[in-house]
Amino acid sequence: MGIAERAKPETDPGDAAPLASDAGSRGAQRGLLRALLRRPASLLSLIWLSAVVVLALGAGVIAPYGSADEDLLHTLSGPSSNHLLGTDNLGRDILSRLMFGGRVTLAGVLIATLTALVLGSVIGLLAGYLRVAIDSVLSAIADILMSIPVLVVLLSVAAVTSRNTTVLMLTVGVLFSASVFRIFRAATLEVRQELFVTAARTSGLGDLAILRRHILPRLGSLLIIQGAIVASVTLVIQVGLGFLSIDARPPAPSWGNMVATASQTISTTIWPLIPPAVVIGLTVLAFSAIGDVAQQSRTGRGRPVGLGGSMRLVPPPVADDLGAAGEGSTRPTDPAASLLSIRALSVSVPASASARLTLVQGISFDVGPGEVVGLVGESGAGKSITARTILGIVAEGAEVSGSIRFKDTELLGLPEKELAKFRGTEIAFVGQDPAVSLSPTHRIGAQIAEIVRFHRGVTRAEARALALDLLDQVRIPDPKAAARLYPHQISGGMAQRVVIALALAGDPKMLIADEPTTALDVSVQMQILGLLKGLQKERSLGMLIVTHDWGVVADVCDRAVVMYAGQVVEDASVADIFERPLHPYSSALRSADPHLQSVGERLRVIEGQVPAPGTWPSGCRFAERCAKAVEACRAAPVELESRGPARLVRCIRAGELDMDADD
Repeated sequence: MGIAERAKPETDPGDAAPLASDAGSRGAQRGLLRALLRRPASLLSLIWLSAVVVLALGAGVIAPYGSADEDLLHTLSGPSSNHLLGTDNLGRDILSRLMFGGRVTLAGVLIATLTALVLGSVIGLLAGYLRVAIDSVLSAIADILMSIPVLVVLLSVAAVTSRNTTVLMLTVGVLFSASVFRIFRAATLEVRQELFVTAARTSGLGDLAILRRHILPRLGSLLIIQGAIVASVTLVIQVGLGFLSIDARPPAPSWGNMVATASQTISTTIWPLIPPAVVIGLTVLAFSAIGDVAQQSRTGRGRPVGLGGSMRLVPPPVADDLGAAGEGSTRPTDPAASLLSIRALSVSVPASASARLTLVQGISFDVGPGEVVGLVGESGAGKSITARTILGIVAEGAEVSGSIRFKDTELLGLPEKELAKFRGTEIAFVGQDPAVSLSPTHRIGAQIAEIVRFHRGVTRAEARALALDLLDQVRIPDPKAAARLYPHQISGGMAQRVVIALALAGDPKMLIADEPTTALDVSVQMQILGLLKGLQKERSLGMLIVTHDWGVVADVCDRAVVMYAGQVVEDASVADIFERPLHPYSSALRSADPHLQSVGERLRVIEGQVPAPGTWPSGCRFAERCAKAVEACRAAPVELESRGPARLVRCIRAGELDMDADD
């Protein structure tokens, strides 16, 4: 991550080969361009703005009349074959004046927008990355500029400069550069902490090279977002100046003075006001739409994502993951008595305009009341996607089929508003990295109290008391002192305890923990596992733990569901999995467990890697890495079958492997 692939001999460090982040930046830029061209709103906006610019620049050739040509026999007329958008009070063609007026208005918008972006972004980048000595002074100046009333300043400048439009729009740009500065400074402060920037510095790149080649491309979408915002606001300001006759001098048109002229005859006819108002409104909307799509592309978010949001439900496949282990066979847990029951769950996301990529396929398992189930497998197996889909946390445009049933309620297809009632109060979630789950701007106690008040509807005093009690339950010494701390003041292990306290704030019946100990050192991992196990017993929680660590499974879980390449390959009790794994993948995972390795012995691994979605073979997906695979394994899909009481295996040779284990 972030280290130059190779340095070119006898060249300046600034000319070194691009870091890995360059490719990511170019990919982000291409992704932004694709988003702008694929979204109907932004595509139509780009077409509209392009048409407006072309018509304004080519007005001298395209416009049917001159900007000041008068037809006194057809004043205040409506649309006709001679005047497509009618005429004003002096018989001047409205369409032609809109074209010529666009030059003045759009030129003013361009001047203000470029001034704001150039000043704000350059100074913000330098202040955020170099942390120059005058950083505090620049921030104070930005605060002052943002507090100044724009209209008062513009009227004063107009009086001093004899209504010079260029100077006025430069002034607007300088005033708006303060907000751009604040945003770019904050974004640069964040990006400069990332590892690829540190790697670039250690590889010898200079500050300016890092700014130009690595940080600025990462913030490229911010230029579009801020440019769209500034352009839409300055367009309105420019029109306002024109309405006050401060921009173009009559008879030269601008969109603003056209509105002013139309307002003088509004008692006679409203038509001359409609064309400029529509053009102004559509142009402002176009800028806003482009900025909105750029923001969605930058953050990876669109509309609220959930089972009732942008997710699309599709009919379940004809053959699901129950297969031979269908309703009449023995399941590890009785679905009717389950706290959580998942059947034939499949999730796919768009891969291109015409193709989709299946991430998990036909997943079925149950979690009983008070039961701890471990979802085990290598990276890429589909564990986290399965766990997050339960709560409706999916990628935009995902298609989901199957069933996710919690107690007596089907969650799949539930409206977002209804699904939200289950999050926190019925099913809680603990993620991998506690740092991203805690707001850096609020104290720990306040964050927990906020969740308590939201879910339990208690008073502030009661919420604070319950927050302290939760901190005590997760074994944090001196909860009162801890509640006053900010997240950056605590260790990783303590932060994970706080996140667990947040998850318990709504008194849930089930806890989903996605690799809850991955970001912690070994000693802290054991403490967190002990805490989870103790809380599970005290509260009789159902628990689903996503992990690749067999030590976690052995310490905490009652049952293990082994996943590989988007499928469940074995579902059995922890004792059975450890003593007699029936699927070759389960056996290989156990053999590769670092806890079983001896000092001085070469670390055992599973050769090869999990096939990526879209490259799954038609037969057994583990066959290419399996030492026991035969030709029949590759011939056709393998169903999940019952192998004795409360056990399911996806392997055509499971019976032979079972006998081998007995021998």
